[in-house]
Amino acid sequence: MAESNKNQTAAERARLKEALGSQLTDHMCASPTCPTPADRITIKELYPVVTLSPRRRTLFYHKACGPKLS
Repeated sequence: MAESNKNQTAAERARLKEALGSQLTDHMCASPTCPTPADRITIKELYPVVTLSPRRRTLFYHKACGPKLS
């Protein structure tokens, strides 16, 4: 069996990361202005936001639809 060099293993990790990032989650976008609110969010685009009031709750957004931090 041939040894793989560092660049080959890095490319293999990048392919694996790309494949994992394109999987769908069970979460829908919570933004009222989202163009596709009924579609599930991919892992690559998932943007979780924890709200503190009235109770600790996590809302999920697309990265493009999420709240903007200043």
